[in-house]
Amino acid sequence: MYKQKIEARFYLLGISVLSFFLTACVAEPIAKAPGMRFSDSAVISVQSPDVAFNKGSSFAWLPAAIKYYPDKRLQDVPVKSMLEKEIMANLRARGMKIVGSIAQAQYSIAYTAALTSSLDDKSIIRQFGLLPGNARIPTNDHSVEKGSLIIYVFDHKTRNMVWRSAAQMGVKFNTPPAQRKKRIQQVVAEMFMTFPLAAKK
Repeated sequence: MYKQKIEARFYLLGISVLSFFLTACVAEPIAKAPGMRFSDSAVISVQSPDVAFNKGSSFAWLPAAIKYYPDKRLQDVPVKSMLEKEIMANLRARGMKIVGSIAQAQYSIAYTAALTSSLDDKSIIRQFGLLPGNARIPTNDHSVEKGSLIIYVFDHKTRNMVWRSAAQMGVKFNTPPAQRKKRIQQVVAEMFMTFPLAAKK
């Protein structure tokens, strides 16, 4: 019960201070990794100007702030578990420590994932204050729909949302499993390119 209250408190605090972050945070351009192409995705990241994560910083999931909108056209695809696996993999690759409880963590992390039929651009702007703006998804092809993924991090000490990254891409419902997994890996990797790491001392 105590844990649930803590999780809910952090979620509500993060949402309530979004208006502050719109002016206090800075947008980061995405630099493409060598050998990787993301021609059909758009990404934008925003962070607090004084935030940089030290290696060894502890992170935990914030379940109350995770919003995954399932779609029957993807009911046989484990998209949620794929996303969570890649988010954790990217944190570990940057030297972050994953712990099992937000009570033990310096930071908490969560995400929202949805197709545009469940969460449109206006709703994303209203809830998160940023939008990648991918408008290149064909509207006359029923086998593809625009999808959005937003990842966000809360600092437990300041109780602020200190980093968030949003991506939009075309989601093809008939994509083979191996290709879908690779696509998710690429998109999440691109989102973490602006994850602010502290300079080595």
